[in-house]
Parts: sequence; structure tokens; C-alpha cells
Amino acid sequence: MSHREHTIVRPEAEAPHRPLRVSPVVAAVVASALPFLLLVGRFDEVGGTVPGLANLTGFVGALLIWWQVLLGVRQVSALATPDRGAVVGLHAWLGASGAFFVLLHPLLEMVSERQDLLYLVRFDFTWVESSYTSLGRAALLLFLALWLSSTLARAAVRYRVWRYTHYLSYPMAVLVFLHSYELGTFLLETPWLRWYWLALAWSFAAVCAWRLAGPLLSARYRLVRAHRVSDTVTLYTLAPLGRRLRPRPGQFCHLRTGLLAPSHPFSVVESREPGGVLAFAVRNAGPFTGRLAGLAPGATVYLDGPYGTFTAEAGTDGRPSVLVAGGIGVTPFTGLVRSRPADGTWLFHVTRAAGDALFADELRARLGARYVNAVSDPASGGAPFDAREIVRRLGPRAARRARYFVCGSPGFVAHLTGSLLDQGVTADQLHIERFEW
Repeated sequence: MSHREHTIVRPEAEAPHRPLRVSPVVAAVVASALPFLLLVGRFDEVGGTVPGLANLTGFVGALLIWWQVLLGVRQVSALATPDRGAVVGLHAWLGASGAFFVLLHPLLEMVSERQDLLYLVRFDFTWVESSYTSLGRAALLLFLALWLSSTLARAAVRYRVWRYTHYLSYPMAVLVFLHSYELGTFLLETPWLRWYWLALAWSFAAVCAWRLAGPLLSARYRLVRAHRVSDTVTLYTLAPLGRRLRPRPGQFCHLRTGLLAPSHPFSVVESREPGGVLAFAVRNAGPFTGRLAGLAPGATVYLDGPYGTFTAEAGTDGRPSVLVAGGIGVTPFTGLVRSRPADGTWLFHVTRAAGDALFADELRARLGARYVNAVSDPASGGAPFDAREIVRRLGPRAARRARYFVCGSPGFVAHLTGSLLDQGVTADQLHIERFEW
């Protein structure tokens, strides 16, 4: 899977009919909050309801942000579930919920202390308690920068700005732990809770260390060949230099051109055994793919993964599988078509021109009439591809039984899923993967 790189994008898979994939993670989040809920009956120990709620919202907000940072490390979240898309959704929900509690905490403290709004940004390092309070204020400002870049300003900022801003979550969490450890009344008066908070802090430190060591743990691969398969797409063939990754059809890996270079995700279009050779089709656009194109055969690249469960249920229960790809979104489907019997599998590849259809000859040879290259260019005034064409070709009975896998840009996915729903397809029949950051 390649990406439009003027805003680098990452695949996010959503599977609305498979919520149980993250149920152990959700259960862990709820269980981790239970110790703080035991404080509800002890508000009188800290001066009443408002100070008690200020303490409680601070703890819960910090805990949710702790989980958000934890699940944001893909190597960590992969230990709990392979469904990276569901984790991304949970990550976003934790951020929104954590924001509510994080922002409510200083407001309640302000009311409790009978202060004005300047209390939230009044830094004072002249004595111990005010210094730790100021650490909390610094954490609040960092959090606001993170929250704004992910919500109100997300459409306006470039990917790199968003990414580097999100690195602020690590010093922000450190400031939160320091602030609360010395000022949290319940922590100071409840030894077991203090030890629990310390355990959270040390586990956060361990995750940070793991994140920093991530590139060193990546699998090393050698660039065997790079050749153009279209005017805009290059196929990169990589051979392992040691540990092999074994992706399933539809999965993606993160690739970096150097140990200290940023990584970007691409779908695996081919995985050869024996030998462990992998192939990625990458759209040529932007600085990262420019660096990738500049590598000579024999160069070392670094991979981690595989991730994703996008096509895991395709062809597993006798129901027809309908694969719908927009442009470069065909890449998760190529390995699926190659590795599994094609009976009952349809592939609709929507491109702006017939020449843009990657692997068209091979896919048509494997699927026959069940491969459809639909040419559609709404940007030039053409009509967008309509799901009625899918239903017409499958027939109403097969269309009602089928599973639909849709991959492409956010606009393409939104249009196609809406069009499929208009044709009577239900949400639990839909699996989507879209390119966005």
C-alpha cells in the first residue's frame, strides 16, 4: 500500500462487526480505573466534594492518557490484539475521554481554591508546593497543544507537525506523574494507592524505553530490486538478512530506510516462501518515497510488523468476498487473490484511467469476469463509481450474503460505504481500510 505523501498517511482498519477484538483491552482499562473509584466515598478527607472531584478527575484523566500513550505504541498494542484499526479507534476514544477529565481537573482545582482563570497559567517556582503545581500547569499546556493538533487543527497541519507535536505526550506524562505524586492528597495519605501510582509511572518508563529501542528490534531486510510497475508506482522487493516477518494477506508493515529514520506503513503485496522475500508497491510521492527510491540494490531497510486484520475474514465462511479498491488501495488485495482460492471472490478496482490499474493482467487472469476495472475520475467531471454496479454484477441474492472489503482514500471509502449502505448492505457486512493520518 502506498500513500499520498504531501500529507503522509497511515492505514487505519475499521471492522465494525468485530468489537470483541479489543474487549480484553477495554476490560483492562476499566479494571485499572477501579482503585480510583474507591475514593468516591472519601471526599470529606480532602475538604469536600469539589476538592475530591478535582483529585478524582485528575487521576482518571491521567490514567486514560496513560492508556492512550501505551496503545499508541504499535509494538505494545500488538501484544493485546492484532486488530490495529480497532486499537486506533480505542486510542482516539481514550484521547477524547481523557481530554474531558484532564481539562476538568484544573477547573475544579481553580474553583476549589477560589482563583481566577490566570490560576491555570500562573507559574511559580519559588517554593516546593507551587513548583509541583506549576509542573501540572506545564503539562496542561502541552496537553492543549496535543489536543488542538488532533482535533480543531488536524485538517490544517501537515503530518510531520502532527507527529512531532505528539512526541510531547511523553514529557507531558512525566510532568503529570511528578505533579500528582507530590500534590495528590489521596496519594500522600493512601500508601497502597501511592504504590499503584508508582507502578503506573514505572510501566510508562518501560514503554518509553521500548519505544526508543524499537528501531533496534526491527527486522533487517536487503533491497533486492526496485522497478516501476506504472508511471507513479514502484515495486520494491526485499529479502531478509536474519529474522523473517510472516505477514498474512492484507497485512501491512512499517518500513524505515535507516535506524533513526521515520517509519511509514505499506501493505505487503507479496510474501514468498521459502526465503521470506516481501514485496511492497509504493506510490512515488513526497520526501519519504524519494529517499526510498534513492536506495541502491543491496541497501538495508528495517521492517516491523506485520499489523492489521483487514481481510482476515475474506473467504473463510463460504460467503462471497467483494473487494473494492480505489487506486493504490488494491495492494492489500493482491496477496489475498494470489494465496486463496478465487471462488466467490470479486475485485472491483476503481481507477482514474485503465492504465492506472496495478497488476491488472494477473488479477484478471486469476479472477476472470470477477475482476472489474472501473474507470472513474470525478475530479475531471466524471461520475463517481456507484455500488449499484456491484449489486448488478453479483445479483441481489449474492449481494445480500457477501462481505465487502473497501480500501482507498478517506473520500473514496466514505463514498463507497455510503453507496453500499444505500443498496441495502448492512454495517456488519462492511470491512474498511482507509489512508489517513
